[in-house]
Parts: sequence; structure tokens; C-alpha cells
Amino acid sequence: MALTREQKERIVAGYGERLARSQVLIWSRFEKVKFSEFEHLRSTLRGMDAEGLVVKNTLLRIALEEAGWEMSEELAERANLVTFVYGDVAPVAKAVSDFARDDRVQIMGGVVGGKMIDSADVRALIDLPTREVLLARVVGGIQAPISGLVGTLAAVMRGLLNVLDAHREQLENAS
Repeated sequence: MALTREQKERIVAGYGERLARSQVLIWSRFEKVKFSEFEHLRSTLRGMDAEGLVVKNTLLRIALEEAGWEMSEELAERANLVTFVYGDVAPVAKAVSDFARDDRVQIMGGVVGGKMIDSADVRALIDLPTREVLLARVVGGIQAPISGLVGTLAAVMRGLLNVLDAHREQLENAS
């Protein structure tokens, strides 16, 4: 059954809303994947602030053009599962990669910040630390110099106290 123009406009608008909220898109091509497997991935992605959709390529292309994002022609050739990432990228990329372990699903590429990336770059997203780890590293980087300064000042104070204590003992022994 063909879609009416109104239905197509609603689908494009829905894609546009998702694009406005998402930071990253991940394209996966699939063949002979069971509906239950898709539903399992979708429920996993929902818990990670992401959404996986089997898209209509021409309508998604229109939404991407309206948003000013790029889309490769090879991505629009066959049925695609597009993952819209709204939150932390690394766990979502790992979940999609785990889903694509067999030959039935292939990660084809994606879009980061409106620019196309290939499947190798998507796989590199898996190695990114989570947001919490990155924040901990930043705090640790800020804290390290301060801790070093406190340690240095404490060492100076200990040294001064040791000198004063040694001088006190000298005066006591002299008397």
C-alpha cells in the first residue's frame, strides 16, 4: 500500500524531530532479522536514551537535507536500521555493534555533527569512555595539581617543624 503525501510529510516531520534531538546517527543494514530481535535491540536502546528505527530512505534523505546533514548514496540502497542517539554515544554504539555481530547485520556508517562517518569510525565510538568516566577524568585532571600543591606545602611545613624540633632538642641538650 502506497503512502499518501500527508503520511509522508508526517514521517519526514518525525524524522526531523528525531534529528533535532540526536547527536549521532548509526546506519545498519540488515537481512533476515527476526522482529523479536529488533524489539530486543529497541528496548535496549530506549534504556540508553536512543532509538532504533527501520527507515524509509528517501524520506529520511529529505529530513536530513532539511536539517543540513549529509547522507551517502550507498546508505540509501537497501533497508536500513538507523539508530538515533540522544544521550551518551559509547554505550549505544556498543549495543548496536553487539547486535551486528553476525553476517545478517552490518554497520554501514553514520553521521556525527552533520558529517558522514564510515563503519570504522562508528566502531571507534565504541572505544569512547562513557560521560561519567570522562567527567571523572576531568575532575581528576583538575584535582591532581591542587593535590600536588597541597602535598608540597605540607612537606615544607613538615620540614620547618623538623628543623624547629631539632633546634629545640639542641637547646635542651645544651642546658
